[in-house]
Amino acid sequence: MTPAARPSRTPPHRLIARLRATVAAGRGRRLLRQRPLRTRIGALVTALCALALAATALAWLATANGVVIVATELTGLCMVAVVSTLAVRRALRPLEHAADTADTIASGDLTRRITAADTAPTTEVGRLAHALNAMLDQIQSAMAAREASEERMRRFVADASHELRTPLQSLRGYTELYQHGALPDKASVDDAIDRMHAEVQRMGKLVEALLMLARLDEESEAPLEPVNLSRIVTDSVRDAAAVEPARPYTLHIQDSVTVLGDEAQLRSLLANLLSNVRMHTPPAAPCTVELRTGDSQVILTVRDNGPGIPAHAVNHVFDRFYRADKGRSRTHGGTGLGLAITAAIAEHHHAHIDLDSRLDHGTRISVAFPKPEADHSSET
Repeated sequence: MTPAARPSRTPPHRLIARLRATVAAGRGRRLLRQRPLRTRIGALVTALCALALAATALAWLATANGVVIVATELTGLCMVAVVSTLAVRRALRPLEHAADTADTIASGDLTRRITAADTAPTTEVGRLAHALNAMLDQIQSAMAAREASEERMRRFVADASHELRTPLQSLRGYTELYQHGALPDKASVDDAIDRMHAEVQRMGKLVEALLMLARLDEESEAPLEPVNLSRIVTDSVRDAAAVEPARPYTLHIQDSVTVLGDEAQLRSLLANLLSNVRMHTPPAAPCTVELRTGDSQVILTVRDNGPGIPAHAVNHVFDRFYRADKGRSRTHGGTGLGLAITAAIAEHHHAHIDLDSRLDHGTRISVAFPKPEADHSSET
């Protein structure tokens, strides 16, 4: 068949123009990389097939040699297969990396993360990497919180067992002395009974403190109500003065200061702060209690002129069962939980507690409560 007798075909320049229009409609390489993986691979295969068909059509128009036309068509198909295979492997390479990272994480390394720097976040691989990394962050945070909680629980149980062991040993010792007849007269028996009663009281205080901490841990999200903090502070100082009439108290308390809180817990907070002054300062050491309002806070301050706290103990006084002076605290019946309960109550009330103490300069403990609303208070 001669060229004049061939049927009408689309001119090559029109095919090239259509191909260019198809490529231009892809909105560029960056937008194409943001498409889902199936869309990108489909567009690539379609473009390659179009190029192969265009090359075959050009060969058919340029020559009548069948061998050339078939060779051109086979070459185009081979190029489509090779380029498609390479493109699919390159697109699935992040998945292989994700699988390797998952194996490493499964072996116990929760710090590893899936990197998808060469993958747009809108693709399947990018979304998968983002979702897995977010899940791993949550799992790692939950595991860290669980380990910290278990460590605190183990330490708490060990400290509680140690604190209860001492009075129990004393009780057992006195009962064994009585059973073996080692208490010869009534005076010795009365003294043993008094010591046993003191140990029982100390155990009771310890158990009550532990129950208080347990309730505070369980009621961390309990609702708070408006409470007249001025009245609570005044009553607490009055009670402390009744226990120690010789101690001089100085009060600077604004009237009708209200905070959101639990009245019983706030009374316990004041009782612990004043009890801490009573236990660790001489009976004649002055104590100053101040309650004032700021722009956004209500600040309660308890200050004493006692011997102060050693520098190495300042950062640990709010730890449970911690005693800066273990011997004296045991003598005065301390459990080492008073300031820990104070800190837990302050945290429950969304308050910030601050301690400033120096040897021979006294101790100042401030609790800053969030101010519920603007109130006009008068100095009393």
